[in-house]
Amino acid sequence: MKTSIFWLLILVFASLSFFSGCKPKTPKVGILMHSYENERWTKDKDYLVENLVRDGAEVLLEMADNDQKKQIAQAALMIKEGVKVLIVVPINQDEAATIVEMAHEEGVKVIAYDRLINGCKLDYYITANSTQIGELQASYLTSLKPKGKYAQICGSKYDNNAMRLFIGQMNVLQPFMEAGDIQLVYSEFTENWSPAEGSLHTTRILDQYPDTITGIIAGSDAIADGVLSVLKERGLEGKIMVAGQDAELDNVKAIIAGTQTCTVLKPLKEMAQITADLAVSLAMGKPVKIKFTTESNGKTLVKSILIDATVVNKNNIESTVIASGLHTSAELGQ
Repeated sequence: MKTSIFWLLILVFASLSFFSGCKPKTPKVGILMHSYENERWTKDKDYLVENLVRDGAEVLLEMADNDQKKQIAQAALMIKEGVKVLIVVPINQDEAATIVEMAHEEGVKVIAYDRLINGCKLDYYITANSTQIGELQASYLTSLKPKGKYAQICGSKYDNNAMRLFIGQMNVLQPFMEAGDIQLVYSEFTENWSPAEGSLHTTRILDQYPDTITGIIAGSDAIADGVLSVLKERGLEGKIMVAGQDAELDNVKAIIAGTQTCTVLKPLKEMAQITADLAVSLAMGKPVKIKFTTESNGKTLVKSILIDATVVNKNNIESTVIASGLHTSAELGQ
């Protein structure tokens, strides 16, 4: 009898050990944000965390204050702490390749979020379609004024998205230029995506072409803020068309007021959900059932998802910005 009880206890303990060993561990996923320099990045962070937690991940989050060396150090610490996947918004698209190389040495996958990382065997890239965004910006302005002098303040020269925006804008502007209807009198990339850069370049534009500019296409709403401040100083507020992107609260208000012409609403919720779902599947070793396209980063063809965005103007704010949940009617004073 004692022998039977002994073996029964052995079986019980063995069963407990077996099922305990099979219990899935909570996967660790790291998020490396470049900064929260404007409102949209806080939204991105919140959406990513919300979706990752919902999918069952433990989230490690760091922000690098636009310091690439700091972000690389943060990545190294997260890898040491056992993350299985890193979601990275890089500061410098070339220098951030170090993060991918470090991660791969420890078997960690890397998803570049909204900004491509160049010169490495990057695993995944999820973003809004910046070429399409550039096309939306230029198409809307030229639909209002198909003739005149246009200027581009393209965005950061360290971010691949700025070049894609430029290409999209040129896809639209080039036929008008060839027909002699539009003159592109200024086209420059910036050091970063800040209002200060918008102010700097707008001052240069207006000093060269006072009172003759038809439209300025800004790489982001932050840059557009700088554009608008200089236009106000020069008494040109509302007289020169201004396009931006990101649908920031103050910029949507500027569209309502008639000082900014349009912006572009990025599908932040969709981007965050797809990214989180992918990250958790990778972290848990589950099959990834997503259809990818590919984007070259100069080293490899990266599995990518490019999501289309939507132009926002004074006539469709309710059906775009408010309907998306990015801003409420109350926030916009509607």
